[in-house]
Amino acid sequence: SLSIERITGRELEDEKTYRLLSEGNTQNVFQFSSPGITRFIQDVRPDCIEDMIAINALYRPATLDIGATEDYIRFRRGEVAPVYNYGCYEATNNTFGIMVYQEQFMSVAHTLGGFDLGKTDLLRKAIGKKKADLMATLKADFIAGAVRNGCPDYEAEEIWHKIEVAGKYSFNRSHAAAYALTAYCGAWLKANYPSAFYTVALQWADDKEIPSLMAEMERCSAAKIVPPDINRSGVEFFTDYATDEIFWSLTRIRQVGIKTVEYIVSERTRGKFECIENFIHRIFRYKLKKYCYWEDPDNPDEAVKVPVNARHIKNMILAGCFDRIENVRAVTERYAVLERAAKELGFSLSDKDFPAEMRDKHYFWSQQQIAVSGIGSIDYRRIFDSSEARQTVRGKASYLSLEEVSRDENDGRRAAVCATVVDVAEHSYKDRETGQRKRFAKLTLSQNNHLTECVCWNDYYIAHRTEILSLKGKVVILTAMIRYSDYNGCNALQMTKNSLLFIQ
Repeated sequence: SLSIERITGRELEDEKTYRLLSEGNTQNVFQFSSPGITRFIQDVRPDCIEDMIAINALYRPATLDIGATEDYIRFRRGEVAPVYNYGCYEATNNTFGIMVYQEQFMSVAHTLGGFDLGKTDLLRKAIGKKKADLMATLKADFIAGAVRNGCPDYEAEEIWHKIEVAGKYSFNRSHAAAYALTAYCGAWLKANYPSAFYTVALQWADDKEIPSLMAEMERCSAAKIVPPDINRSGVEFFTDYATDEIFWSLTRIRQVGIKTVEYIVSERTRGKFECIENFIHRIFRYKLKKYCYWEDPDNPDEAVKVPVNARHIKNMILAGCFDRIENVRAVTERYAVLERAAKELGFSLSDKDFPAEMRDKHYFWSQQQIAVSGIGSIDYRRIFDSSEARQTVRGKASYLSLEEVSRDENDGRRAAVCATVVDVAEHSYKDRETGQRKRFAKLTLSQNNHLTECVCWNDYYIAHRTEILSLKGKVVILTAMIRYSDYNGCNALQMTKNSLLFIQ
């Protein structure tokens, strides 16, 4: 691993690292992964460690309230020339005249106000503990000292005010620097060793974090997620660095736990599995279990001896674990593997889980894979083209992928979108005209690794509330306006009373 001590000189000037951060690819980067600070980073466009240190120190509630972050952006971009107060240039030139760190106002108090080191530290404590009486005394001493050093009295008052304001939010530069260096380590690894970085990030990610993490990985690296492979995958994510393929962890498959995976891996050490029948015979080599269907409960004693059951096998087939050894070329071919597995386990498939009319639908099998493992690729354009909704929306909206929705040139267009709803959340706001609280909903739409927010405003949401609240996990086709979102820093979709919604 890369230690902070080694991040010096050349490594601190790595262009790939700063470009990655400036483009907003900050997920799993220490301190810099929240949406708000990511937008700040994109606005600043850092190209040196000093920017990173300042970003870490400036993105605080107090500095946001007084506009210091906006000032820093304008100064950093060269849109406005910074103005330095009398005697403050040396202390604040690396932050464009803004007092960001405790060391800065302490330096000004020492060099301009004539405070000795003990009194300077007393100032820091007085500000931090809000000691008004002590602050009043120190103010008089500072202004008197600044005037003696040639500073106009009115500017000394102004500088003291900045010290008071800065003292309420600033923390020491060494603290910000340590955080920034730690963040830089993570960003450097992501920029230079993305496959290794994302392997670890995916292993520790919550299920809800994985779609956005995979989307970022697709944007900024050559690494790619592939389905789990029964002959290569294990308890943790496994990466083939020769191909930059990250094999999905078996433990990420629904109901498949660590004991089950360890048992499978242990058997695999005796030789690779050759086919689905070979897998079943070897896993149950002491006594082949017989089932009436996938969900049959296990005999408790047998479950201890062999912690693998029919449900595990079904979910692993749906997740794609046997695609390579069975030469599965299309996801629809997994049905034949399921049939052979069921036959070995003692039963035949019914229409219960795999309706006859859905067996040749590409998206049906992709949905099954996503449901059991969290990965899978759905051809949303194919769903749209074969749907009844296509004729209804013709002439009213143009079909766009979520990737196309995100492009700046599409702001203001009316789009027809097909996607999976991965989350639904109800919110409210106060109407400026009536003062009433109005409800609306935010949908998180997913097209494989691409995510977009869709806002259902009050006039549409109230008319379809029950339907919208039940959308999570469903594939939908909808029409909406594309609007740039200041909050998200990217395009989003907005549904109003004229929007259309179709559930597939």
